[in-house]
Amino acid sequence: MAVNKVILATGHSARDIYELLHKKEIALKAKSFAMGVRVEHPQAIIDQIQYHCSGDRDELLPAAAYSLVQQVNNRGVYSFCMCPGGFIVPAATANGEVVVNGMSPSRRNNKFANSGIVVELDIDRDFAKYEKFGPLKGLEFQKDLEKIAFFAGGRTQTAPAQRLVDFVDGKLSSDLNDCSYQPGLNSAPLHSLLPKIIGGRLRKGFAAFGKKMHGYYTNEANIIGVESRTSSPVNIPRKENLEHPEIEGLFPCGEGGGYAGGIVSAAMDGERCAEAAIASF
Repeated sequence: MAVNKVILATGHSARDIYELLHKKEIALKAKSFAMGVRVEHPQAIIDQIQYHCSGDRDELLPAAAYSLVQQVNNRGVYSFCMCPGGFIVPAATANGEVVVNGMSPSRRNNKFANSGIVVELDIDRDFAKYEKFGPLKGLEFQKDLEKIAFFAGGRTQTAPAQRLVDFVDGKLSSDLNDCSYQPGLNSAPLHSLLPKIIGGRLRKGFAAFGKKMHGYYTNEANIIGVESRTSSPVNIPRKENLEHPEIEGLFPCGEGGGYAGGIVSAAMDGERCAEAAIASF
């Protein structure tokens, strides 16, 4: 069915859309984003840090959360999508890759707390080896890291992991802590597998977080790779009226267009695009 207005809201992991637009030589831009790992602690450790208690938190208190940020070598290292009382879940969208994400059930009653810990990447400085891919250079870097995680995990959805202090110290973990990630973990040297622009900053960032939250920096925590889908590595450009500059009636929208960083901001951008599409009639 032919239409004259399309709101393109495919999400930041719809790589086939980026590749289709690029193949048809429709304007795209490479965009800065962030990548890193998931870190998971027993929820009791986070509760004790945040509530300053020595045992279990009071039953009337919610599972404690945290928000952390540190500048390392002029780049932000920060917590992302922190999930108290939650689970780490597989989030791959194709064969041959491992991607992890986090979620919390409504009661936040699981025994673990997890968060993405990610490093800010600069699309103009960090991807020299990927320039041949043009506006998809960040996407190709993202793919390569997810493939590394797949092989390091054992070529299944088992994820590569390391104890937190072992990661910072550059030691392979002889064993791993219990974890909420259902496909399972495989001990791997993430300190050497991650590119230096990510791994080196993460190691310094975790050490700094341990000084901000006493008890956070512990080998009772696992880090799990890789947290790579924080936001889109590609921007689909649009004009002031929110239309694509080359295709009349096409409104790139939300996280897939590179205009949002989460559920709420994507919804707000969707509302803006709907209003713009209506106004263009």
